[in-house]
Amino acid sequence: MKFTSKIEKELILEFILFSIGIVAISFFYNYNLLLTLFLILTWVVGLIFWHKKHDIFFYIIGAIIGPIGEIIAIYFGAWQYTNPTIFGIPIWLPFAWGLIVMLIKRIAETFVRIEMK
Repeated sequence: MKFTSKIEKELILEFILFSIGIVAISFFYNYNLLLTLFLILTWVVGLIFWHKKHDIFFYIIGAIIGPIGEIIAIYFGAWQYTNPTIFGIPIWLPFAWGLIVMLIKRIAETFVRIEMK
């Protein structure tokens, strides 16, 4: 299958970055500093392609709201992390939430653009 349109290439890139983030978290969750740096690097790569104000807004909101919800759930005993650093969460978690929220938003927008074609 050949992807020629810009929209299709964008969708592939979004899925690749999403997958890279999930794989990195799965393999390196015990290495807080390494995973934090990797997720920041992934975000920087994302900024090269998606540097619009609303992309950054969604990233920041996800990085704040997601961990707050997790901290509350952890406080009430819903789950726990194997290697927490502060408030029961690992230091990399806000970066993961920010990246994933932004990528889900981007993927949804790309699907809408494909539907409109």
